[in-house]
Amino acid sequence: MIDRIVRFIKGYVRIRVHSPEMERFLNLCANNGLLLYQICELGGDCELEISLSDFFHLQPICRKTHTRIHIILKRGLPFFFHRNRKRKALFVGIILCFVLLQILSTRIWNIHVDGNYSYSTQSILQYLEEQKISHGIAKKDISCAQISAGIREHFPDMIWVAAKISGTRLMISVQENMDALPEKEEAASVPSDLVATKSGEILRMVTRQGIPQAQVGDQCEKGQILIRGLVDIMNDNGELVRQAQVPADGDVYIKTSYPYYKEFPLTYKKRIYTGKTKKDLVLQLHSLELALGLPGKSFAHYDRVGRFKEVKLTENFYLPIAYGNKISYEYRIIEKEYTQEEARALAKDQILFFLDQILEKGVEILENNVTIEVTETKCISKGTIYGLEKNGKAVPLSLSEQPEQPIERTTDE
Repeated sequence: MIDRIVRFIKGYVRIRVHSPEMERFLNLCANNGLLLYQICELGGDCELEISLSDFFHLQPICRKTHTRIHIILKRGLPFFFHRNRKRKALFVGIILCFVLLQILSTRIWNIHVDGNYSYSTQSILQYLEEQKISHGIAKKDISCAQISAGIREHFPDMIWVAAKISGTRLMISVQENMDALPEKEEAASVPSDLVATKSGEILRMVTRQGIPQAQVGDQCEKGQILIRGLVDIMNDNGELVRQAQVPADGDVYIKTSYPYYKEFPLTYKKRIYTGKTKKDLVLQLHSLELALGLPGKSFAHYDRVGRFKEVKLTENFYLPIAYGNKISYEYRIIEKEYTQEEARALAKDQILFFLDQILEKGVEILENNVTIEVTETKCISKGTIYGLEKNGKAVPLSLSEQPEQPIERTTDE
């Protein structure tokens, strides 16, 4: 394959050879280092292919062997340029094409992220855009080491990041820390108080370390200390010897309320797809989008779905060009009205969705006092949902809470 490409670049001809000394002709070609291809015999004559540079060395051999040569076919770039020597615009276009490819090869046109799970690819690309790293940036303006360090700093759960440039692609491989327990254990060793993050009635309370400052049945307020991280150390006589700093630890569950109110009209608009579609060929040049083909009748209401494929010269040489199509699906809008059963069913689904969001936070549902009312024009859901929720967060002891050291007594006092 490579040999044929080289031959095409240099140019070659296919010739018919008529010679009374055919064997001597072929031997002289071989002795003079002339390469012959695709040799075949046709009625006593011989057809073969020879490169353009070797063709001009056949004249002495033809005189010696009384050989006549007839050119059948001319192929290659030299003949192409000769045939189109007066078409200057063509050669200017070819030169500009190579210049454009050279310019495009100096920039990044595809950013690929691999290995991410908890962080979406879009969030990583958004961070890179904030750092002014996006599609079209010059390769010389990119520091792979800085990108890796910046991603690790911005996304703490990523323990390993590698960035490299391959062709016109920026390849980013990450590895996330799927086990955050060591960090929690380290945080738990810091002396702290357990402070309420919400207000509510305490229903359950278990203290593992520290001094409880509230009890079951109390009404706690947001910011109130639930478990103190200062422990009094007493001697045998009941006197205070010192205060020890400990990380307050315990489980405090409070009763919280979630007010709920939602309404929607009984009339609504529904989309009815007609089955008519319109397909447009689209060419994307970086951020510019061009529609190809003749304009057709447009729909008043439609959904549009696009499918595109990026253009690449090699596996890693992506161009800022994509092609594909966009299909428009026509629909018409009609007004409909929920029945009472349909409205109540929809309202129940909305309440269940709200309850699922609460449950995802680790809240246990105690009471659901939401009622559904359907009037002539709308459906109203309102009430209060009560849940059992874990309360409290560790807050480091402030300087004002540092324990006072007892005065050291001597035997002379």
